[in-house]
Amino acid sequence: MKYKIDSKTIFTVSFLLTLFALAVLRNHQPTLSSWLFDRFSSKPAASPEDSIYAMLDAARAGDTKAYLESFAGPMRDQLLQVVKENSEPRFADYLKSQNTAFQSVAVSIADRPSDSEVQARIEYVYTDRNEVQNLYLRKDNSRWRIFKIGGSDQIKTLVPFGSLVGD
Repeated sequence: MKYKIDSKTIFTVSFLLTLFALAVLRNHQPTLSSWLFDRFSSKPAASPEDSIYAMLDAARAGDTKAYLESFAGPMRDQLLQVVKENSEPRFADYLKSQNTAFQSVAVSIADRPSDSEVQARIEYVYTDRNEVQNLYLRKDNSRWRIFKIGGSDQIKTLVPFGSLVGD
């Protein structure tokens, strides 16, 4: 018995195998597959503000992996060391506790020295005060990552957040 294989069959089988390989990569190798999908996807890069809000959302949820993905360079290495020295569940609890203390947050871009670097100003609104902090972000492939955090300044508010204001 002889089988004749035509070009359509070869193309279909190779296409299905490639699709299967990409699906396996996507599920089992997140870094490699995200790099691959980011390179060939046509979606625009997220803004620095989106990256900051994603970092805050990950911290609020206690998602340490997503939180660590928001950082790059020595900042990321320091955070990984903290996670190793303690434990991931303890670090997740810490993130949650730190992000329940403030009432609101405002993010604005303070400076853009180049297309791949940004200085963002974050203002945390607490009940009795505001805190301002500068974050420095760098574009890494198609994602903005925090590589440096500046010190924070406290601003005393005249009227506490959430209080009734009379005439």
